[in-house]
Amino acid sequence: MSGYANPDRPDERLSTAEREEAVTRLSEFHVEGRITSPEFDERAAAARAAVTRGDLVPLFADLPSAGPSWESEPWAAAPAASAATGTPGPPLPPPPASAALAAGPARTSRALGGRVGDTVMALTPFLALALFFLFGFAGGFVWSWLWFLIIPIVAIVIYGPTGKPDSER
Repeated sequence: MSGYANPDRPDERLSTAEREEAVTRLSEFHVEGRITSPEFDERAAAARAAVTRGDLVPLFADLPSAGPSWESEPWAAAPAASAATGTPGPPLPPPPASAALAAGPARTSRALGGRVGDTVMALTPFLALALFFLFGFAGGFVWSWLWFLIIPIVAIVIYGPTGKPDSER
């Protein structure tokens, strides 16, 4: 619906494809949980019955914009109506760029013991180095290097031998 966005012409008639695109956008808001099922049904029916671009404005007035493609939508570009006074208000601002970055999936540790396992793995090289010098000075450095084998052994115990994520095991 980006080709017909013109807030100067709210009386311009909609095509059937434009109405269906509005219903699709409402469906996205329903999936996101921004509108309930009864609200979606009501708004979708109103979008399918809309005749002009101005008819779509109240259906999206209380919903946030969602990026560059949404900003070109006619109901986002047209001024939103104030619920209290019925007078036009300012257009909805675009979402902040940081919101998209913060919306990423939560990171979880695959380590045995979670964060504790991660911490143990991070400290293992320092333990190996301390044991290397402790036993090296006490009994000789010939076999002292074997303490560094603790690092891969601890990694296998904590992360598992396959190296695959838990969901693929």
